[in-house]
Amino acid sequence: QKGGGDSEEGSPQHGATSSRSQQKSQRQKARPARRSKLTASADSSAPPTARSTAEAASEDPAPASQPDEDGFMGPEVSAGKASTIDEEEAELSKLVPGNEVNVEDLLILTRTLVDLEDTTDLLDGVVAELEEQYGISKDAGAARHPTALIAMRTLLVVKRKLHLISKVTDRRAALEAAWGRRQQIVDTVVAGMGEAPSEILGLAGFIRRHVHSPGEPVDADKSDFPAFAKSFGLPKKHCCVARIKDMLSKFADFWAVATLKKAEAGADVEGVVRLLDVGKSMTGGKKTPAMMEAQEAICDAIAGQVLHFAKEMQRKDAAAVERSDVPQVESAAKCAFDINTQIKEAINMGCATSHPALSEAKQMAAQLEVESKARIAQKAELHAKQALAKDDKVIQETGPDKIVQVGFGSKLAESIDDCIKRCLKEGAPKDHPFFEAAKDIAKELRERDGERKRLLARQDRLAKQAGSSS
Repeated sequence: QKGGGDSEEGSPQHGATSSRSQQKSQRQKARPARRSKLTASADSSAPPTARSTAEAASEDPAPASQPDEDGFMGPEVSAGKASTIDEEEAELSKLVPGNEVNVEDLLILTRTLVDLEDTTDLLDGVVAELEEQYGISKDAGAARHPTALIAMRTLLVVKRKLHLISKVTDRRAALEAAWGRRQQIVDTVVAGMGEAPSEILGLAGFIRRHVHSPGEPVDADKSDFPAFAKSFGLPKKHCCVARIKDMLSKFADFWAVATLKKAEAGADVEGVVRLLDVGKSMTGGKKTPAMMEAQEAICDAIAGQVLHFAKEMQRKDAAAVERSDVPQVESAAKCAFDINTQIKEAINMGCATSHPALSEAKQMAAQLEVESKARIAQKAELHAKQALAKDDKVIQETGPDKIVQVGFGSKLAESIDDCIKRCLKEGAPKDHPFFEAAKDIAKELRERDGERKRLLARQDRLAKQAGSSS
């Protein structure tokens, strides 16, 4: 360059480099104090986590054009001119303080992943700085420079964490608003007049989806950095996670006590079930100490309601039987079914199957089931009595001087046999006394028909003898 052409100091490339250095110096001076929270003085080399991040930066950061399940979308990035993996590894192997890579950006990325106290206001400022830094590099045609790549990846991480904190903070604010009308929510749910608000439903699952697992985000595999930047969660001990967990515990304890009070006050089982379902959704099935303490009392109240319901079903069935002359098969079967349904719901709510009140209710349901089967057999006896009454009526109408048509009684007996078969198919016990009574009636009808047949034959014989004598 000394022999001809422009000198190195006067070359356009040197001018561009000098201009970028001046811009960088100005930005560093203008950085707000809040950034100092995320940065720290560097040692003679980058920390292991930062170094592994720098090595991962050799891959092209794919544009985050698709939102994740929470709606997060990373910034669009121009891939720039591709370079071979070997070239990138050779370049990035030199990323230590004193080279052109901004070690401070590496520290921001790491500190962002481990910080437990950062807020949306703080991260908004960091995002603005990083976007400005990456935009300058991109405009200068240095989008593939290691410094620009690290700035881009840091920006992805900061935006993701900003998104997570915003979501958790908004959910906690909604919970605090719901807390102010908590009793109204309980009254609405137990009365079946409305659903519980969405901010308390699935709360434990929401927290689980926004907290990193397993381990901590800083220790996660970052080999596929775009995927990592869209999927990592908050540190388990982050302040906003701790606050929303406190709200969950507070709401769950209140809900358990409120459910117990409603059960003890005599709320219907379905209403109590709705309250318990909301509690399970809220906590993900886990029980707080207050919930465990209230569970036994809740089960006693629920089992007592089931027993009261069973007694009501018994009275209802007895009233149906008294009002009708027809065997009330469906009444007993339905009452037994309804009692068993209530027992199952109580068990699903945590009541022990051996609870005395549930055992007594189960016995009542079993008695109604037996009664239902007996009433099926009773239909056969009733049919037989009706058949016998028909035969008696025909005898009366025919008179003492005439003989009832032969075969009429046999047909009635056959109808009784058919009715018994149908009742057996419906589940009636085959050795029930009602069946024996029906069979006795069928036998009597056949005997009557046999007697008529003999009388008719004797009448014909006497007529023939009278005709032959004349």
